Amino acid sequence: MKNNALFNWQKLSFRRRLLLIMTLSGIVKLLILSVAGFAYLKHWEEQDSGNNALGIAKFLSTSPCVIKAIETNNPALIKNKIEYLRASVNAAFIVVGNKDGIRLSHPIDARIGKPMKGDDNDRALKQGLSYISVAEGSLGRSVRGKTPIIDAQGNIVGVVSVGYLLTSIESKADHFLIFLLIMIALVVLTNAVISNFTAKKFQNAIFGFEPEEFGRLYMELEVTLSTIKEGVVSIDANGNLRSINRSACDIFKVNAEDVLKKKMDEVLPENNLTDILTSKVSEYNVEMMIKGQAIVANRQILIVDGQVVGAVSSFRLKDEISELTKQLSQVREYSDLLRSQTHEHSNKLNTISGLIHLGKNEEVLSLIGQETERYQHLIQFLRDAIHEPMIAGVLLGKSERARELGLLLEIDDGSQLLALPAHIRAEDMVTVIGNFIDNGFDACISSNTPKSEKKVTVSLSDFGDEIIIEVEDNGCGLPKNIAQEELIKQGVSSKSESNRGVGLHLVNQIISQYNGQLIMESINNKGTRMTVYLPKQHANKDISNDIN
Repeated sequence: MKNNALFNWQKLSFRRRLLLIMTLSGIVKLLILSVAGFAYLKHWEEQDSGNNALGIAKFLSTSPCVIKAIETNNPALIKNKIEYLRASVNAAFIVVGNKDGIRLSHPIDARIGKPMKGDDNDRALKQGLSYISVAEGSLGRSVRGKTPIIDAQGNIVGVVSVGYLLTSIESKADHFLIFLLIMIALVVLTNAVISNFTAKKFQNAIFGFEPEEFGRLYMELEVTLSTIKEGVVSIDANGNLRSINRSACDIFKVNAEDVLKKKMDEVLPENNLTDILTSKVSEYNVEMMIKGQAIVANRQILIVDGQVVGAVSSFRLKDEISELTKQLSQVREYSDLLRSQTHEHSNKLNTISGLIHLGKNEEVLSLIGQETERYQHLIQFLRDAIHEPMIAGVLLGKSERARELGLLLEIDDGSQLLALPAHIRAEDMVTVIGNFIDNGFDACISSNTPKSEKKVTVSLSDFGDEIIIEVEDNGCGLPKNIAQEELIKQGVSSKSESNRGVGLHLVNQIISQYNGQLIMESINNKGTRMTVYLPKQHANKDISNDIN
């Protein structure tokens, strides 16, 4: 039954729930106020009536006429005067009794001469006190003012009792109760309007979600942020850190509980995320150093109702992105090799098939021999001169790619690259060599050099204290309208296609990591020579850690 009630409650819309809560709370509050107000009003009416009754009683107790009626035991002396006064003050009764409590006056004549009711005369008749009491009399329950009657000698000779029925007092309070009931109806109506307006504003603020939906969405967001590999942080319009996911905490070595709600500039001083709150311009692929770590960040401003309310930044370590780029480059190299070999072998097989159909068996054997000899020579050279299989593989693949493009890739006979130093990774060498050769191919294709003369020359050397990589082409040369220092920036390229300007930027990053040197030069404006010098020895810091 309890679960069913809870289920029905959750099925109600937020507006109805808010209306129900505000209405019930308003009614409960008004009922409490009404009961307290009614009790206070009743008490105040009783006290006021009692004070009035006591004042009248004191006035009558000093009246010579009343004292004389007591002394002569003659009710007729005061009957008319007492009734006139009672009617004037709207009292329920005015009773004058002798020292034995026998009535000398009463609104009902038949009760004159009979004992007074209520048993509350002792303090007046015996102790001579004036007081207010509540007792049950012959006319009903009433509040009374009682005072003793004292003669000229100072003796207590009687008592005056003036009373107001409690029913008449309660009838006065009934008007207050009706007023409160009307107010309850007005409060319910007002609560309905206010709750509807408040619920509408609140739901607009949470994009129309019900509270349970919004809570569920928040938990889903928390789980999502905690599982993604990218670091994510958000700030409000004042630059205070509002959220930070687990990956961001791991990257920056901070504890979420310690940094939340603090100024972003205090938590990460090198970060300039708060700048976009002023510029109102989102930024993408921004490179920066934070706590000694190179990161690439995307920053997006948050706008609600046309106002900037905060910003969100997602980021990853730059080394991770570089690693992915390198792996992609390797896959592309292998793909080029397979595609080139497939294309080249397909052409050779077609040629051999045609020669066989023509009966040119000697030519077939000669062609096969030439191909075998060329491949054997190239493979044997690479095997002897280049000890790193990945580098030998990229050179073999680029050689096949050159033949497919109608170009010549020439590997210097004096090239030698034995075992690489421990801190230099073969993948990085593949990235550098592959990018230089690809750029050389593009330069040759776009140049006016006769096709038979278009070639790219590669030279590798590990003699001395440096590894030297040199790639030379006889293409169009370096662009004259772009400075060399600009060419190595991300997104800058002499090619017109989109998504270019990444290769040289990546190559320059790798060379910088190894404390190497890159030299770019044009050769008589008809070619380009790219030369890289990589020291074999470690720098002061562990470069391999930076790369990994």
